[in-house]
Amino acid sequence: MKSKGNNDLKIELVKSAVKNANQTNFGLVKNTQGNEHREAKNKYQGKLFINPLVAEYNQITRQFKLIHDSNRKCLEVYPNDFHHKVKMRGECADLVERLKGGGKLFNELAKATDLTKEQTALLKDFNQASGYLIYKFSEVVAQIERLQVEYIELQKK
Repeated sequence: MKSKGNNDLKIELVKSAVKNANQTNFGLVKNTQGNEHREAKNKYQGKLFINPLVAEYNQITRQFKLIHDSNRKCLEVYPNDFHHKVKMRGECADLVERLKGGGKLFNELAKATDLTKEQTALLKDFNQASGYLIYKFSEVVAQIERLQVEYIELQKK
């Protein structure tokens, strides 16, 4: 039979690992002297992004967090391959523009038509989903742009 102390140690190690996994260094960057500091605030500062889909789609939100972590790791570990992230930035920016354009078109068409309650609800749901994706993809674009500046600074050294 295993000792209780050994199990307590294992439990504490697991709790510590879970706590460390939940704590992120997202937003922390190293300056040219190697000191960590928070990334520059994005353009959404002051606007509280409240979209119920953030909670509803917590796994997709987590995937966007993993994208951010991957972008940072790429710059730190594989700086010569960062051009792939720059390409992804362009793809995300393109998706943002297409989503914005589609949303604008739908809303203009909706204004020109008498929508039923069901159609109005569908349009509202679409606008929420579109807004969520636009916000998340825009975050990726902004982060890659900040990292690209860091990458250029690293190359100057």
